[in-house]
Amino acid sequence: MSRIEELEKRFSVKFPLQYLDYLKEYNGGHPEPDGFLFKDESDGSIVDRFFGVDVEEHSDLEHYFSVYRTRIPNYMFPIGRDPGGNLILIGVLGDKVGKIYFWDHEEEADGFPPDMSNIHFLADDLDEFLNGLYEIELD
Repeated sequence: MSRIEELEKRFSVKFPLQYLDYLKEYNGGHPEPDGFLFKDESDGSIVDRFFGVDVEEHSDLEHYFSVYRTRIPNYMFPIGRDPGGNLILIGVLGDKVGKIYFWDHEEEADGFPPDMSNIHFLADDLDEFLNGLYEIELD
């Protein structure tokens, strides 16, 4: 059993094939370009890093899921973050499978269970998200 399969079993999740391919090829990292916009909104952020498997703690997929599992909906899984500590999520259940979202910790609601009130839609799948990344011009 591969390490990724072990994580899927441990967290009772099945990663979308596109994401599995990305993990196998890159195992996380820092994309260039790295800027993105929320779908149908004028706001956005940048990807600080994508999480990998068996990498240092601040980039580790397992670490981030363990830390945030009670703060994000159970049909989402953290795959990356921005510099402000907000998460990039991938849907892993139902009609959310494969879709990419942005979790804003500053808009996080108090109480349980976690809901979609602080989550913004980014893309229909990982390829669409990656292909939409752009270089942010700093003044």
